Amino acid sequence: MKVHQLRHLVALASAGGIRAAARALGVSQATVTQGLRELEADARVALLTRRGGGIGFTPAGLDLLAHAQQVLAQLRLADEALARHRDSGGQERLCIGITPWVAQTLMARVVPVFRAELPHVQLELFDGLSAQAYPKLREGGLDLVIGRIAADDAMRGLQAQPLFSYEMTVVARRGHPRAGAQSITELLDDDWILNFTPGERASLMDNLFGQHGVTPPQHHIHVAHSALMVQTLVQQTDMVAFCPWPLVETDSLRHSLVALQLRERFRTHVVGIIRRAQEAPSHAAARFIALFLAQVRAWAASDAPELRRVRHSVEFVQDGPTDRP
Repeated sequence: MKVHQLRHLVALASAGGIRAAARALGVSQATVTQGLRELEADARVALLTRRGGGIGFTPAGLDLLAHAQQVLAQLRLADEALARHRDSGGQERLCIGITPWVAQTLMARVVPVFRAELPHVQLELFDGLSAQAYPKLREGGLDLVIGRIAADDAMRGLQAQPLFSYEMTVVARRGHPRAGAQSITELLDDDWILNFTPGERASLMDNLFGQHGVTPPQHHIHVAHSALMVQTLVQQTDMVAFCPWPLVETDSLRHSLVALQLRERFRTHVVGIIRRAQEAPSHAAARFIALFLAQVRAWAASDAPELRRVRHSVEFVQDGPTDRP
């Protein structure tokens, strides 16, 4: 097996097709096709399934994909290490995906301490959907994720340390005509602005509507690929949204948004620290994790009003934040 073949395999999984994988790699479709054929020949087992609907992975292909992602991630780490030797003045980079409500609650308390301890490390922080961060984490584009822990099938190749659970809630701007709604059925004629990946749509629709015996109002559902866009539209229009309850309690949103007191309850999610499985974190990543966990413990004991409001909307997972700085 050759590195370029593994790159083709990983790109196929991320892009979803030969054409998109070729575009992402900057090569021709024929090059990707040839590389994958050679990889299957070398493996002496079928790795891909080819049907009218596209290309999928066999169980052997999924196993090899997990290893390929780890191999490419290790090669990137090796290249970064060599780059530091080539240019002693160069910065080390730490890339972290963070779910928005955690970013708004704790990051301002973690980042200054981290920067004081490791001033040579450049932080690259991403907020957004955890489901979009998982592929980047597997492939090495992110070093760790502080976000929602998904079901086991979506966590392939990853490991997670759970920290706290939270509920989802329907939100609207303060003063919304249906701010006093008591049931999801009262909101079916309103426009919804939601933030989800295509693979999450069915689960989200079931959590929000289906489990309560309600048919999703498809012609009223709109998608924003940005949490900030969702917040802005809900604040400035009569659209409603579905978001983590802790987000509504943050200082930046509690004065403009309201969590509707509906009788329906929604499935909870768990936030944790997510890393690549069977891979030790870099020194910078380990220090960030330790400092973050220290702030989580401080948050649990804090009397600061802005932190206490958010804390009351989550449940701490027993024995979650155990690492020490």
